[in-house]
Amino acid sequence: TSLIVFSTISNANVVGTDAQNFNAISSGLDFVTVHSSETLEPGYVNLGLFVNLAVNSLPIFQQTDGSRTQFEDELLGADINIGYGLKENWDVGLSLPQIWYQHVGNDSVYRGFYENKGNTEVRVNTKYRFSGDSNGGMAVVASANFNRIENNPYTGDGAGPTYNLELAADHMFNGVAVGGDVGYRLRNPGTASATVPIQPFKDQIIGSMAASYYLPKLDAKMIFEIFGSYPAQKSDKADYRSQSSLEALLGVKYDITRQLAFHIGGGTQILQGTGSPDWRVYSGVNYAFGPINKKMDTPVAKQFEEQDRVVLDINFDFDSDKINDETSLNVLRELADYLLVVGKYHLVISGHTDSVGSEEYNQKLSGRR
Repeated sequence: TSLIVFSTISNANVVGTDAQNFNAISSGLDFVTVHSSETLEPGYVNLGLFVNLAVNSLPIFQQTDGSRTQFEDELLGADINIGYGLKENWDVGLSLPQIWYQHVGNDSVYRGFYENKGNTEVRVNTKYRFSGDSNGGMAVVASANFNRIENNPYTGDGAGPTYNLELAADHMFNGVAVGGDVGYRLRNPGTASATVPIQPFKDQIIGSMAASYYLPKLDAKMIFEIFGSYPAQKSDKADYRSQSSLEALLGVKYDITRQLAFHIGGGTQILQGTGSPDWRVYSGVNYAFGPINKKMDTPVAKQFEEQDRVVLDINFDFDSDKINDETSLNVLRELADYLLVVGKYHLVISGHTDSVGSEEYNQKLSGRR
């Protein structure tokens, strides 16, 4: 059951915390593993479940002739995510990576592998957007990884948490959303294992980039991502998988409803780095709802409680499509909040001008309004 998945600690020989390169973001916004500047709206919750199958991703400690068509190991992992909009432009998240299945086919080659299935680490993150608009912006992302794998040589015995600090940015270019982030991963390695030919990883430089394009005929988004890491401090011992990693993904995101989104796609390594598979396929769902902490006691909400049909008046400046009346702006804000909570509604928008000016001029002004 899910309770067993949450509570079980993975025992491992080699592959460890944050060597699982596929890490779906907890907010479920915009991309798959790459952060944009966008944050969850205040009070909104996102629940995510992503499953990925990686082939030939385990480290090899004996020189072999690699082949993308010869599958030596498979690793089925998952990410259980929870995201929450804390305040305007600020959200937080929790991720619980899992190992559900593994298979190692070639016993003659020493490969690192998980002894048991279960939760490999706990990741917490927070993002704050400090600038931007509907076309893009910039944000800072901070996160921490807490290892839950016993005898993990990538972290070492007695290791502390891993901390990550990233700068994320995104922008819309002619219908293509482009985003990326770059940051530093600060590790607190423990004592190296005497039985494994590697040393705990030290600090790394991390980065990623993504692009998405909306496909009107399919009502879906095509998403392309590249993500990787590079050692800021190299370990003394090396294995036949580089301490750098670089991987690419191509997938599709389909919004089934305003709240429910489905992902499917695949990827491959660009560099043969630790945890980078020859092939990867993934699928996932995100479900967002809320706001969960917002009482709908506004004047507009009370009107809807008392009657089925509500008419709201919005006033404009004379001979203008600008709303400078604060009362009208507040009515629009309250209406938007109410409709987001209700989720299903029938909205009619109509408007008129005064009798000053020609009919043709006033018709265009009414349309702008």
